[in-house]
Amino acid sequence: MPHVLALQEEMWISPETEQELLKVNQRIGKKLNGWQQIRWNQLFLPLIAQMERAIVKHRVCICRDLKDDAYLSLARAVDANFLVTGGKDLLSLSMAQLETVGLAHLTIVSPRKFLGCLA
Repeated sequence: MPHVLALQEEMWISPETEQELLKVNQRIGKKLNGWQQIRWNQLFLPLIAQMERAIVKHRVCICRDLKDDAYLSLARAVDANFLVTGGKDLLSLSMAQLETVGLAHLTIVSPRKFLGCLA
């Protein structure tokens, strides 16, 4: 499930999260027919290209899935306000858990809830 980090209308990506998103893109592409795959890539790849690049210097380790830790590490590196995800493990993290890794200010929300916050 793709995750997106939002910081004051900016989207961020690190080399590690970019690799993960491109793998997800490949998996999704295999499930689509020709025209669906073309349309998906027309939407997804420009989104990746528009993201700001960040280098993560401190690795956060609180999730059972290392891929999820990569997104939290990126959130910490860019001081993100929101992590938008459909990932149940990330959505279930408590504020206390986030505080232990310096992410007390981070709000993790589903895409639906995030869009509701913008309305």
